[in-house]
Amino acid sequence: MKKGNNKNKNMNMKRTRIGLSILTAVLSLALARETGVYAQQPASELTVSAKELDSQGSVATGDFTSGPQDAQEVEAFLDAFFAQDAIKQKASAAVVSVVQNGKVLVSKGYGVTDQTSKSPVDESQSTFRIASISKVFTAAAIMQLIEQGKISLQDNIEKYLDGYELTNPFGTPVTIENLLTHTTGFEVREPTDASYLMDPSSTPISLKESIFAVFPPVVRMPGKSYMYDNFASRLQGYIVQQVSGEPFQSYMQKHLFGPMGMTSSSFKLNEELVDRLVTSYDMEGGALPVYDFSPSEWPEGSMISTASDMALFMNTFLNDGKTANGAVILSPASVKAMSSYHIVIHPDLPDMTYGFESPEDPSHTNNEAVISKAGDILGFSSQMWLLPDRKTGVFVSYNANQNLRHDLFNAFMDHYFAGGKSSFGSDHFQSQSQDILAKFEGLYSDLRIKLLTKVVASGDGILTVSDVSGSHQLKQVDLLLFVDELGNPLAFKMDSEGTITYMKYANLFSYASKVKLDQKGFPDVPVNHPYASYILGLKSLGFLTDDLSRPFLPKQSVTRGAFIHAFNAIWSIPESDNPSSFKDTEHSVYRKDIQAAVEAGMLNGTGNGLFEPDRPILREEATVIVYRLLTGTGIRAQDSTAKLMPGTSEWAIDAVSSAVKWKLHGPEVTESNGKFEYGSRKPLNKQELAALLFTMLLPA
Repeated sequence: MKKGNNKNKNMNMKRTRIGLSILTAVLSLALARETGVYAQQPASELTVSAKELDSQGSVATGDFTSGPQDAQEVEAFLDAFFAQDAIKQKASAAVVSVVQNGKVLVSKGYGVTDQTSKSPVDESQSTFRIASISKVFTAAAIMQLIEQGKISLQDNIEKYLDGYELTNPFGTPVTIENLLTHTTGFEVREPTDASYLMDPSSTPISLKESIFAVFPPVVRMPGKSYMYDNFASRLQGYIVQQVSGEPFQSYMQKHLFGPMGMTSSSFKLNEELVDRLVTSYDMEGGALPVYDFSPSEWPEGSMISTASDMALFMNTFLNDGKTANGAVILSPASVKAMSSYHIVIHPDLPDMTYGFESPEDPSHTNNEAVISKAGDILGFSSQMWLLPDRKTGVFVSYNANQNLRHDLFNAFMDHYFAGGKSSFGSDHFQSQSQDILAKFEGLYSDLRIKLLTKVVASGDGILTVSDVSGSHQLKQVDLLLFVDELGNPLAFKMDSEGTITYMKYANLFSYASKVKLDQKGFPDVPVNHPYASYILGLKSLGFLTDDLSRPFLPKQSVTRGAFIHAFNAIWSIPESDNPSSFKDTEHSVYRKDIQAAVEAGMLNGTGNGLFEPDRPILREEATVIVYRLLTGTGIRAQDSTAKLMPGTSEWAIDAVSSAVKWKLHGPEVTESNGKFEYGSRKPLNKQELAALLFTMLLPA
């Protein structure tokens, strides 16, 4: 296997990662509606459309609105797409396959495998990490076992967990079907830094160990809400292993890859496939070292493959599960189950099939039935989308975490299926009054990460929705469906009693739950307390475990270790078991939290190898940590134009000034003659901590 350049490069690469859960969930919200196991950096603003391609005369003109038919024309379309400077800037290596009615119209590579050898990308030889597209294959394995009667969709998953009992306060069990549709109700669990092996000598843990070391509790009624769930897919892989009696990789090779002739595909890295792996690069242009996984196979995202292999799978799936040689991989019933949406927040805005999800841009499906699966992992992004009714499929993968796939999907669908126009709701729907729409008002917290969306009824048939991308005006087009000024849909879910419970909008891969603000205060924080909205807001979101019957002690100082613990909890940054980076944190109760924040690039320490976990954290220190995360993930853009009173350290001025502009504070910050007194060098207390943490979740 290829090895990384040196230890320093490995460490620098680690520090570019802001915690896997942040960069999976935040980026799916903030950056082109992307999803996956991992995303490395913000997507470029460059976009390309089929209309632009046609106007440049780079694509053959004619009527192609009934889908791709002619191989030569499809190749010309793809050549023109990948020849654009805007696309070349997004990835230096890419592969794409297009299949239709059992034929491979195009399977082709673009760019070079690395910047040293300049070898051209080859569709059958060059391997790519396809990330979360792996989930489709894991789901297919589950469907095979269902066909054989070895498991059932309605089985309680505890049946396959060696006696392990879930923490589930609800009367409804988590089922196999819940795993397939990501409706388990599990608390968020994401791969940690320890799941990526940068050192080839490191020993991976087993798939079983990875499951039971972090098994999440059930925190919502199973089957009632959708949240993109890497753990649910990993658990599917473990159940495949349990039921079949075969190691996961062996099962996939014997029952899926082998029969389909996918000779360059594997969930587990091997030297031959890694030697053919294209090189990815960081934002500075440095080659990323090849990394392995712990466990060595991720059912949710470790698969490696080629464009030619993926064409074999797409044609098999679209041929009702039968290969060109007649081998049956899946029954027609299983293919239909994997092609049909089983959970939808609204008929016009579906969620998941068994293994596939809705496209990233539902406004460009052009009234075609589309199922999709996208994926991101460090250095690679991919997407596969299928049109089962058209027997058509497309796969693309490339060596960067950019939104190239979004551009290709839109350009492809607009070029080949322009005859249909995506629509949501009904043009003749009689919108409701502002008073009736008031039932939608409130704050909504994303299930995967707690960023908040604010909904206000601003007129008859009109909602104003504020989220991470800004403020939007939405028009009602159905009872529970609205469309914004860009044509993007928003849907709400209502329970049997008529109460609004969830919404889906900016993040197409997770619901957001309506926040029920706690109306009961603490003995020393009544509801009219100046910091009550922040403190009770965090309590309502589940981030404060303080007993409401006991004093909150709002003016008690917060230590540096305690701040990191609270901060990590909100952003789902998992604890790290790696050795401490600081000499004075080894015996701290917050050691694992502090080390996780270091590995996420949030902390530098106080010098001389120390962190001082028990010292009260200064307001400016806390603000810098928040600033690093918000700007590093693209949630907020730096705006250090607020003028500050003297007293802020030079290294904290940009962070504190931006926090003032973003209004990340409570009433403790005052203004006089256009300058703000932030109290930067004062210790942060609990009420100020609540204000800082709650406001950072609010829309800009």
